[in-house]
Amino acid sequence: MESFVPIEFHRARDFSKKINVTFEFLKQNFRPLTKSVLFIAGPPVLMGSLLLGSFIGDFFNLSQSAYSGESEAFENYFSSVNFWLQITFGGLFMLISGIASISSINNYIILYGERKSNKIEVHEVWEKVKQTFFMYLGTMIFFVILFMVVYIILILPVFLLGAISPFLVGFGVIGVFVGVFYFFFGASLTFFIRNYEKTGFISAIRRSFFLVRGKWWSTFGLVMILSLIVSTLSYLFLIPWYAVMIVNTLHNTSTDVFQEPSFNWKAMTVLFFTLYYLAQMVLYSIPNIGIALQYFNLVELKEAKGLMDDIQSLGESDPSAGSREEHY
Repeated sequence: MESFVPIEFHRARDFSKKINVTFEFLKQNFRPLTKSVLFIAGPPVLMGSLLLGSFIGDFFNLSQSAYSGESEAFENYFSSVNFWLQITFGGLFMLISGIASISSINNYIILYGERKSNKIEVHEVWEKVKQTFFMYLGTMIFFVILFMVVYIILILPVFLLGAISPFLVGFGVIGVFVGVFYFFFGASLTFFIRNYEKTGFISAIRRSFFLVRGKWWSTFGLVMILSLIVSTLSYLFLIPWYAVMIVNTLHNTSTDVFQEPSFNWKAMTVLFFTLYYLAQMVLYSIPNIGIALQYFNLVELKEAKGLMDDIQSLGESDPSAGSREEHY
């Protein structure tokens, strides 16, 4: 049986090593990490995906009926109580599941670093999640507000450029995209910093930009590659639904009379979207692990914390070692 060797977080790593260590961490911790995420963040994502899956099924049903000339039901649906209940509660449950998922993953990583072990139970992660849930909720709210402020600041010059010349608007739009991307990836360490360093939101934002400065491209590349892998894998769960939808659409367009999709098709829609959201929630632990490893990598590069700890540990020995030798 292969012996367990804990991953040392505070190490400087190049790009390929960060990718490799991300998947090595996932390999070591797949079962306990997945179990923690599913047990803690699974119930709200299950409720949210059921509601959103039901909405998507209803939407496609009504879209097909509108295509057949029955547009009144399609128009009435968006003013119905059922529509707003599905959207409101579906979005609320997905928000809760997203926060619980990030909190579960980050707290698991921190527990792993403290214990140097993957013997971590769900209830231990749950205790940490209860302590940090509202911190993550506040961070997400403040992050969205700050993002909107940054976006408004970036979009204002576009209107000024448009007043000068319509030709300059294109350059302004490019500038907005560049600014948004720079802000998003520059602040990508904020959530982990708040939890690991126990600091405030503004301090965490500043800390994130300080660490990412000079390493923005590597941070961008790491997060983008891992996110693309996750998106590709999670969409595999929707391929059967797309196949069924295409067959169902072709069947309806081949007849003169619109036929309402069967109960089985609606049930399959809810089922596949539920599986998709559950899989996406688990798979998004990959970029979260990558972000955490990038944090430790940047701290080591700029502050050499791991190296300083190694130097301080030189010459240190277990004080009880001598007494054990004397007893024996």
